[in-house]
Order: sequence, then C-alpha cells, then structure tokens
Amino acid sequence: MQQKAEKCARKFRKQARLLEQPQKDRNDWEDIAEYRRQQWVEAIRERDHKHNQMSQLARERETVQERLVQITRERDTALCASENRRRAWETQRIQSLERENYLQD
Repeated sequence: MQQKAEKCARKFRKQARLLEQPQKDRNDWEDIAEYRRQQWVEAIRERDHKHNQMSQLARERETVQERLVQITRERDTALCASENRRRAWETQRIQSLERENYLQD
C-alpha cells in the first residue's frame, strides 16, 4: 500500500514538474508582453509630449511673426517721418538761401 502511494506521489510530482515549465513559459511571455506594453505607452506619451511642444512652438512662432510685422511697420513709419523731416529741412534750407540771395541783391 505504501509502495502504491509512493508510486502515485512520484507520478504526481512528475506531472507537476511537467506542468511547471509551461506555466513558467507563460509567465515569461506575460512579463515580455507587459514590458512591451509599457514601452508602447511610454512611446505614446513621448509622442504626445513632443506634439504639444511643437504646437507651443508654432504658437510662439506666430506671435513672433506678428511682432516682427508690427516692428517692421513701426520702422517704416519712422523712416517715412524721418524722410519727411529731412525734406522739410532741405526745403527750409533752400528757402533760407533764396531769402539770403534775395536780400543780398
């Protein structure tokens, strides 16, 4: 009876060992799958972060372009005003020279 029980126990241990390897393989595959899933999630987060950065940079670029247009208009206005002042100065200088010449004659 004891021999029969030992034989049955050996058979049970052998079956348990045979089942351990597939279970270990399954656990390994689950670990690999979870690792890959985490890598995928991290890649998605990184992509979203870079997309947000690019969107922010695009908004900043538009702001800078608008400011550049504004500065260019201000510069053009200042150049026109400066040119008008120069012309007025030239006109007054010519008029003063003409007056001097008229008075000398």
